[in-house]
This record gives sequence, C-alpha cells and structure tokens, in this order.
Amino acid sequence: MKQVAIYCVNYHSKDRLEHYLQSIDLAVKAAEGDLQLDVIAIDNSVPAETIDYAPQAFSLKVVNTGENKGYFGAVSEGMKRYDPMSYDYSIISNVDVVMEKDFFVQLAEMPANKTLGWIAPQIFSDTEHRDRNPKIMRRYAKRKLQILRFLFSIPPLYNLYTHTAYKSKKLIKHEPGEIYAGHGSFIILTQEYFKRCGIIDYPVFLFCEEIYLGELCLKHGLKVVYNPQIRVRDTEHASTGTFRRRKYCRYNYEALSYILKTYY
Repeated sequence: MKQVAIYCVNYHSKDRLEHYLQSIDLAVKAAEGDLQLDVIAIDNSVPAETIDYAPQAFSLKVVNTGENKGYFGAVSEGMKRYDPMSYDYSIISNVDVVMEKDFFVQLAEMPANKTLGWIAPQIFSDTEHRDRNPKIMRRYAKRKLQILRFLFSIPPLYNLYTHTAYKSKKLIKHEPGEIYAGHGSFIILTQEYFKRCGIIDYPVFLFCEEIYLGELCLKHGLKVVYNPQIRVRDTEHASTGTFRRRKYCRYNYEALSYILKTYY
C-alpha cells in the first residue's frame, strides 16, 4: 500500500480548499484501498481560518502558521511537523485545483525508479484552456533570467511584455518524458527526492519554486518527468491572482535575484 502526503497551502480560500478536499475524497475512493493518504493543510490566513472539513477516505491535519509565510515557507512548516520521508510520494499544491477521479489510480501505475525525483502531472487550466505542464523543458540560460529580472524591475515594462511578446507565444503540446521542471501549482515529489535533497528550504516568499526544485534535482542526479495521464484541473489563481501588479513584480524580482545568486 502506497503512503502519500499532500501539503496544500491555504490563504483565505476556505471554499476552494473544501472543493479541493472533496475531489481528493473521490479520487482516494476510486483507488479502492491501494493507498493511505494524509492531507496536511497549512493555513497562512491571518486570522487563521477554521478548517472543519470531515474527510471520508483520508486523514486531515491542519497546521496554522500564525502569519503569511508564502508558498514554500508554509510547505516547509508543514514538512517540519510531518516528515515527507514517511511517504512514498509527497504532493505540494495550491488549493485552487481539483483532482481528476482517476488521479491516484494513474499515480499508482508509475513504475518504481530510484532516479525519479519529481512527477509533473497534467494541470489543465480552466481559464487558459491548456495544460500548464511541462513548465520548463530545459534549464534557462543565465541571460534569459537576467532579462526577466530586468522586466520585473519596471512594472510598466513587464505589463507591456505580457500584452505583446508573451501573448504571441505558441502553445505546444508535449509528449510525456523527461523535462527540467514542472509547474509549481501542483508538484509530486518522490521519497528519493527527500533522501537526496532534504525537506523544502527555499527562503523566498513566492515564485521561481520550479527553478529551485529543478536545480536540486539536477544537482542530485534526479529525473523530472512529465506524465499527462496523471491529471488535475487548475481552477484559478486564488492567491496570486489578487496581487497588485507592483507587488507581483517585486516578488518575482526578489525570487529571480535569489535564483541567479544561488544557482548561476
């Protein structure tokens, strides 16, 4: 029987969290007893929200951070209390997603592989009508990250970019296989990842989490694999979608600065 943990981060999104938990219940039931699941809901809300969902097919544990620690900051808090080494798979996610009913059935069909660190599932966006994965096919060149950081340093310039060059990018359907990094809204990490890389330790409030994980997998000889048979739906950006443009740009600038300094 597979042991699975989900570390999901809530920030004033209780309704979305409950919808997410309902989809998890259905997916666990469809797996017909082939796994044991713990959901660790880490609440960044201030004041803390009351999470009173009564799961039918999994165990729910709530961690209140007492402050908004950001995405991976909250995940780190959850992992300090509930060790990911206890599980075959540890999933990190936002709460503005829902699982397809066969999610765990498909996950169980992944062959055992001591070099696999990260599984990137299909994350179908209801707003963009496309799969958000694979996020990054190959490691970014340093120059590209420097240009992106420059764009984020001037919000009006970044705004112009999003309405011109970014929108002209073609959407390409990719085949399953090895990639550099998946999308950060829903991440499946193996036990082997934590054996080699340790728990999440990313001292950045938001953004570039994918590059952080991609770099650690690369450093420790772990593969990142895109598997579109494992599916979730991304309903909306519950947290980041409400950011003002200047704050969004500032957080991205800070994240890129950390990535460039640490890995390039």
